[in-house]
Amino acid sequence: MNAPPSTRLIRVLLIDDSPIIRLGLRSALEDCPDIQIVGEAGSSAEGLAAVAKLKPDIALLDLHLPDRDGVVTCREIKKSRAQTQVLILTSSSNAHNLQEAMSAGAQGYLLKDNDGQALASALRAVAGGQAVLDPSMSGQVLNLMKHRGEKSAAAKLDQLSPQERRVVAFLAEGLTNKEIGDRLGLTEKTVKNYLATIFTKLDIARRSQAAALYAEAGRGRAS
Repeated sequence: MNAPPSTRLIRVLLIDDSPIIRLGLRSALEDCPDIQIVGEAGSSAEGLAAVAKLKPDIALLDLHLPDRDGVVTCREIKKSRAQTQVLILTSSSNAHNLQEAMSAGAQGYLLKDNDGQALASALRAVAGGQAVLDPSMSGQVLNLMKHRGEKSAAAKLDQLSPQERRVVAFLAEGLTNKEIGDRLGLTEKTVKNYLATIFTKLDIARRSQAAALYAEAGRGRAS
């Protein structure tokens, strides 16, 4: 693959805990004379040290590292050396991860099932100051934009007091008002009053909606 004319050398640092994946990335980019792999790192700590030492143009960063979350690592890279752009290369097509990565300062988000040509094009685009998004995730981005400004399920539940959150947790398990009261040492009427307050705070009308919010909040924190 020939380099585009008048293109400067793009210095890239690989940050991924898998030696096999790093080897594969080197192989995929070896025919690109305008892209140089200047170093590798298998952890967040190694990656941050390599950024400081090697001063790469782009850090090609996996989201799942053994010592620290990739989003946190991205934020630290941008804090320590703003000139280094971050291109996330991950197997995760989770919209929450995409949103978090972009909020942390990533210039691009690409899935690992792309070929070498797509990766090289993404690196060149990022080096040129363009934002890059995996084509398969365009629908998720549109969905994020559609719901921009809406509170997440976790943020909605954060409006509740600790006791109200306990009530919702038991409700999500399918317990009746009486059973919730028995668990918390409350009367059935008190539980009913708690639920009225909870429904008002969450702007919902049914128990099933509260249970769905609780489940959604749990998935968001796990991802």
